[in-house]
Amino acid sequence: MAMSEDTRRKLNQALMRERLKKAGIAAAILAVIGLYIAYQNLDLAVDNTQVAGVIETVEPFTAPTSAANVAQGPAVTLGVKLNDGEHVRVLAYKSRDPKIGDHIDVTRHHHHTGRVTYSLK
Repeated sequence: MAMSEDTRRKLNQALMRERLKKAGIAAAILAVIGLYIAYQNLDLAVDNTQVAGVIETVEPFTAPTSAANVAQGPAVTLGVKLNDGEHVRVLAYKSRDPKIGDHIDVTRHHHHTGRVTYSLK
């Protein structure tokens, strides 16, 4: 029993539609992966500047761990007022023995995605 030309054409069109749907999904997935990689590359590009400041607060570093680990942790959170008037929070080791009123240098990391982070020099 031979397939009519009209039936063959309809079947080929249905198969082509299914292939194009799958190709479209694959292209969308690849586009999302490409955008993610581009965003990560932008976030890895950083401009660093040194900013002086004064320690305003010294607080224990709190992380989502048990209370026993927090008490024994090696870090503290410093509230720092920078010379340009901005207030930021920076992590520091307890071994640095930071005191309120100490003058410190902080590094401002301006990521190309617009994110700004700070670290202790």
